[in-house]
Amino acid sequence: MENNTTDSKSLSYAVKDGVYFSIMSGIGEIYISPFAIFLKATNSQIGFLASIPPLLGAFVQLLSINILNQIRNRMTVILTGVISQALAWIPILLLPFLFRPYAPYLLILSVTAYFAAGNFGTPPWTSLMGDIVPEKTRSTYFGYRNKIMSIFSLGALGLGGLILYLTEKSGNPWAGFSLLFIIAMISRLLSAYSLSKIVNTPYEVDGKDDFGLLEFFANFRHSSFVRFVVYIGLMHLSVMVAGPFFSVYMLRDLHFSYLQFMAVSGMVVLVQYLTLHNWGKFGDKFGNRKILVITGFTLPVVPVLWLFSSSFYYILIIQMLAGLSWAGFSLSMGNFIFYSIPSPKIAKSFAVFNVLIAAGTFTGAVTGGWLSNYLPVSLSLYGFNIIMKSNMQWLFLISGILRLCMATIFLPQIAEIRNVEAITMRELIFRVTSLRPISGLRFDIFTGNHKGKNNTHKK
Repeated sequence: MENNTTDSKSLSYAVKDGVYFSIMSGIGEIYISPFAIFLKATNSQIGFLASIPPLLGAFVQLLSINILNQIRNRMTVILTGVISQALAWIPILLLPFLFRPYAPYLLILSVTAYFAAGNFGTPPWTSLMGDIVPEKTRSTYFGYRNKIMSIFSLGALGLGGLILYLTEKSGNPWAGFSLLFIIAMISRLLSAYSLSKIVNTPYEVDGKDDFGLLEFFANFRHSSFVRFVVYIGLMHLSVMVAGPFFSVYMLRDLHFSYLQFMAVSGMVVLVQYLTLHNWGKFGDKFGNRKILVITGFTLPVVPVLWLFSSSFYYILIIQMLAGLSWAGFSLSMGNFIFYSIPSPKIAKSFAVFNVLIAAGTFTGAVTGGWLSNYLPVSLSLYGFNIIMKSNMQWLFLISGILRLCMATIFLPQIAEIRNVEAITMRELIFRVTSLRPISGLRFDIFTGNHKGKNNTHKK
């Protein structure tokens, strides 16, 4: 009974950690790109800002693994990374202010330190969570945790947008960014406190569980998991060809206010909140591969939709689809690794996984930044004149095509890891899309349960 109580408290503190992390992300990390635009960063500099910090930060995970295997204390490594990440907000704010001529470059350097610190604590955190979260309810637990995180991320994002809107109106946007980043720092310190309350279970490691990068990728032809990791890396490359430049398009080309930017960004988080728990239940019942297939072929549509209208309300609708897709994709992506890898190898596997994601992120963002300098606004093709609102929209189209190619090539080669309930494609489509609003009944998306006025939906 005592162990169960301890585990329950640890899982509760892990949710609190997620809450404070979400506040930091929603009020701080999301506004780093607008901060760069405020500092007059070029498209290439914004591409480097989105690519270099995650790339170098991911390689820090390999260093973290080596240190973890030496000291064998996960909590020490976790807290070192998290507290360092909290303190990294100080140079992010101050260095561009103190040395304005070099502000964009110093911002890139400071954000790199921020990502490096955060990544240092990631492998031991992943390993620890793999030990304390029961396997049979893993998808449901992380779906619930992510849902709670989405609530606070949305609230923090909204507060951040309101603060920037008001300080810009008063002629002092720098004060707004200062307040945002200070709140982000305090939130991460509270996250560190919550993490310190999680039970620090013994960390067991055996030399036979270690492996090198070449050894890992040598199994590409025979391992569904390795193909999955390669797919995720290439998918991130495809996404990041356009990813850093949606902010540029909205703030610089469409002249959205900070409130409009907040609303568009917040719509993704809101839809994630509304759907994450159900994605988790769907994954527990039918498997994470099915979610990867559904969302893997939906995500290519999202950037292409940005070509057809620049209306604020139209973009909000696009973001609803983006939120639904990314909620399922991100959740199934993480759960797929937990189910695929035995506990002793989780930390190293996640590190390799994140390095490949970072490599894809770097390549995609740098490619997008380079292309943005050469892509025209208008193009004559076989007698037809194609005129875009911005040359950024070509990046959106390229990203959509690349996403579709990656999904078509790799998803058929990825197999489900667990024994799950079978479902036909017709049933799959029905469960994902059906709504029954007649007579007070609503079809519970993903799970297939009918809910009426007297039904209680268990969380």
